[in-house]
Amino acid sequence: MSEFINEILYSLTRGFHPLSIVSNPDGFLAHKEVLQELKRESRGEIVVGTAIELRVHYEIHLRRNPERSAVYILTAGEMLPDISIRANKIRFKIAELFPNFVDKATISQLSFSVLSKLYDKHIQGIVTSSRLHDLVSDLNDIQSAEPIKDFGEAVDIFNAIENPDWSDVATIRRISELFVKVVESDRYDEIADTIDYLNFDFQHYLDDTYWNSINANPLLKPRCVNGILRHVRDNYELNEKIALVVVDGMAFWQYGVLRDELERIHVHPIQEDWIYSWIPSITSLSRQAIFGGEYPLFDYTQSPNNEKSTWQSHWPTNASQYFYDNGVEPLRIANGCKRFALVTVALDEKMHNSWSYLELLALTKLWAKSFTKRIKQLKNAGFEIILTTDHGNVLSKGHRPFSPIEKAHLYGKASRGHRHAIFLQEDASNQFAKDIGYSIRYLHKDLWFAIRDNHSFTSTGRVEITHGGSHLFECMIPFVKF
Repeated sequence: MSEFINEILYSLTRGFHPLSIVSNPDGFLAHKEVLQELKRESRGEIVVGTAIELRVHYEIHLRRNPERSAVYILTAGEMLPDISIRANKIRFKIAELFPNFVDKATISQLSFSVLSKLYDKHIQGIVTSSRLHDLVSDLNDIQSAEPIKDFGEAVDIFNAIENPDWSDVATIRRISELFVKVVESDRYDEIADTIDYLNFDFQHYLDDTYWNSINANPLLKPRCVNGILRHVRDNYELNEKIALVVVDGMAFWQYGVLRDELERIHVHPIQEDWIYSWIPSITSLSRQAIFGGEYPLFDYTQSPNNEKSTWQSHWPTNASQYFYDNGVEPLRIANGCKRFALVTVALDEKMHNSWSYLELLALTKLWAKSFTKRIKQLKNAGFEIILTTDHGNVLSKGHRPFSPIEKAHLYGKASRGHRHAIFLQEDASNQFAKDIGYSIRYLHKDLWFAIRDNHSFTSTGRVEITHGGSHLFECMIPFVKF
């Protein structure tokens, strides 16, 4: 039984009597697909009708069987007292199952399938009308995505991967391509253990290479996001047109989906590689490293205005331009612009609103079809494009949330993510390491932590797609030239 249906049935049957008489002003319970689900899952009868129709049913079926359970959904009239006093009297509105959603009218008009998916997301905090609109739009996009295909062979090939060469971009590309095929057939669970094994192997590679990568000379290629700016400055004359495109939250496998769409419109990569995101893999640090070209600061305030001023400070006046993509405005490229920076957060928002890889894959495909227009426009304007991201993402499971004492010792707003922690003082950081022990794998450096495996610092067992740690899906990010 789905959690959504279970909650509806609980609402309809709560009380001391086997019979519930339900008034439903919004008419949600009378919808055909709702009734089908209720009748399939309910232990008692589900009967819909007017007061007269329900009276007839009661006389025939229930009067002589008072212990027989049933739910009467009343569409018109009022039940007489001789029945009402023997029943739970319930008033049901579907919007009451979504107490943190502001737009109750829209909730009442949504289909059962959409509401079921919304409910299963367990969305926290106040949901405004505009956010509800975005959530519903994403869910509708998923329902219209391509049908699932059977890629059973991909499962076997993926699970056979051994001794990966992490220095070679072909490794992460092969993993990503197989991963997409497996997820597309809704068989992720069959490769989850192999991903854990691959990630465990990758963590050893990370320990051996990450710290050198952040100090490596980026002339031939950057090894980490803080080398991207120097790479551009060292390899391109100012009269060459370069566009740096940063897709917030794009894992390497998602880049593969975008690459397939770009190849359909005859835009092909001329150089493809992977680099490290900053660790912890959060936007305020990694994006700062991209545009600043230096080690990021913990007390930096993440904003488009700060990125814009940082980007433009590296180039002569009128040579650079920054565009924060809201997905609506067309690109407007100023005459004489030689250094164009484009940041888009649409894919990151879809990632944070997804609760499975299958869902995120469907949304990524639809996003990619739209975003190719941006890339095509830049190519038509004569730009060589450098495509990258600030971090990837990983499907995570809640280990435990921070305690109130731990929260008090954390450093500011950006210090408390679901997969990372930054402390104010070393003793608090060391105490945290003792408290979490060996129950999860983590990277601990000075005052900060980044989770290595697929756990998160949130409610025990809660599943979500997020970032902040050092998992291979989070910090092996694309660095591609078109």
